[in-house]
Amino acid sequence: MKNLNNQIRKDIFKFLKSNGILTLAVALNNSPWVCTLYYGIDEEMNLYVVTDPNSEHGKIMAANQKVSVNIFDSGQKITESKRGLQGRGTIKMIKGKSAVATALAIWHKANPGIENRITLEYLLKKTTDTKIYKIIPTYLKYFNKELYGEKEYGILELSK
Repeated sequence: MKNLNNQIRKDIFKFLKSNGILTLAVALNNSPWVCTLYYGIDEEMNLYVVTDPNSEHGKIMAANQKVSVNIFDSGQKITESKRGLQGRGTIKMIKGKSAVATALAIWHKANPGIENRITLEYLLKKTTDTKIYKIIPTYLKYFNKELYGEKEYGILELSK
């Protein structure tokens, strides 16, 4: 079982590294909300997103740190075996210069091209409308019939 979990972890990590946009689902008082965000990933499969804490989802995340994510290749055809990931976990705003710098480096590596716009100094300003967050997954379900056959998916439960 351990070897299977290690293989599923590797499969999921490879999939996450090969994509870069997720749908984030949040909810408060039985009122759900979703948004689309660019992400970066670290070796522990934590996801890093940059967003406005005053946005609808930002306000909800401040009140309820439980989140769900969905990642898929929107170019796949309906006739092909689907590939995608669904998961859940918690989200928290990254604070402190060193932690923000590390998270931002991960995010920039996955999302090159705007390093001059989203900078460490910018994220550390108290008045900025942009902060970096860490999604700590606790459950990941990876759909890939090519890898998992008739079962169609691999599940990874993470304890954080």
